[in-house]
Amino acid sequence: MDTEYGLHPETDVTWAEQAICRGLTHVFFGPASERPERRAEREAIAASYCMACPVMLPCRRTARLNREHGFWGCENDEQRAAAGFAPRSPSRRAVIQARDNARREADGLVPAKR
Repeated sequence: MDTEYGLHPETDVTWAEQAICRGLTHVFFGPASERPERRAEREAIAASYCMACPVMLPCRRTARLNREHGFWGCENDEQRAAAGFAPRSPSRRAVIQARDNARREADGLVPAKR
């Protein structure tokens, strides 16, 4: 099975040079065995960087288009999945549930959340 993925054709990564998170990978991507409480703390710190970042929206768009894992553009995996952009290989139940709920909403099987 081929697991090599290219960037989505509409991806623009020229914003990356302006990102204030450069060099802070450990804040935006947690370890596989991260506890939920620690993840919430780490993501709160990541969100504080994102909210001050001049390229938050292009970052979020890149993550959505390319179905990325991690915290991008002030969104985590569950938030992107709920918006219809689940990571390629969701690893947590909450991400899978958010992805499935978004699909049901898109298919008109459940009312959209307001």
